[in-house]
Amino acid sequence: MNLLRGLLFDNLGLKLVALLLAVLVYLNVYTDRPATMIVSFPIQVTDLADTLSLSGPVPAAVQAQLRGTAKQLIRLRVTEPPVKISLAGVGAGRYERALGIEDLPIPEGVPIQLDRLVSPRTLELEVDRKAMREVPVALSIVDAPAPSAVWDGSYELRPPRVALIGPAAALAGLDTVRLDPVSLGGRRDTLTMQVEPQSLPDWCRMDPERVEVWIPIEPGVTRRFTVEVEPPDGLGDQTAVPSRVTAIVTAPRRLMGEAFANVRASWRPAGSLAPGTSRRTAVRPPQALPHGVEIHYEPDSVTVARAS
Repeated sequence: MNLLRGLLFDNLGLKLVALLLAVLVYLNVYTDRPATMIVSFPIQVTDLADTLSLSGPVPAAVQAQLRGTAKQLIRLRVTEPPVKISLAGVGAGRYERALGIEDLPIPEGVPIQLDRLVSPRTLELEVDRKAMREVPVALSIVDAPAPSAVWDGSYELRPPRVALIGPAAALAGLDTVRLDPVSLGGRRDTLTMQVEPQSLPDWCRMDPERVEVWIPIEPGVTRRFTVEVEPPDGLGDQTAVPSRVTAIVTAPRRLMGEAFANVRASWRPAGSLAPGTSRRTAVRPPQALPHGVEIHYEPDSVTVARAS
């Protein structure tokens, strides 16, 4: 047992180095063998005039089936040198060009042969006039802040308008830029963040690249009031049971005076009510509430009766 352990673990570092060198020698010899491989070359458009822009989809890469040594092909596959397509002197319109071995970025002196171009064999591009358009920004806000916090529905976009730069045809159909949705879920204080636009058309960009969003979220103050349930206008011959309810009002601190100054309750008319009949209906505030103010009633409904 000791002899076996010695054979395995004595001079372990030296044995591992020897094994690694053996693997490297094997790989070097193995990758010198002839091989065939499909290699992708990213397409890079150059020399396009500043007054022009590409429009619509452009192939991401050229795929070619090449023949050479495995070592040479693996190096190309790992480095992915780009196929550079010069558009010097090209004007607005449709541009077509056949691709060949001379377009592939194969290093000089490397004996690599092209078996076939897999895709695309012909490069087709749309070139349009570059334009700029200023449009407003739109934002959607989702989820609610923490129960102890209040948001009055307001927010600021900085800036509220942005410049769009890109192909004229694509910009012509854009009258606003929608930002990624912002979530208020669980927040207790004011939110300030940089927001990116939702997907823009190909070759369009926004200046600035992001918009700052400011959303005021404040600690909420809750008060309870006992109030009379008042009949809606024109329904003075109807009475509510119970005649008094508890109003629970939650508002931001800065709106305390406005929210708590005149708390009232009424009921929602539920259609015509015949004399001597009654109906259960919800309690509601008789006037519109300021933004950010919430009101609930206990109980939240009353029985409305009309005298005979």
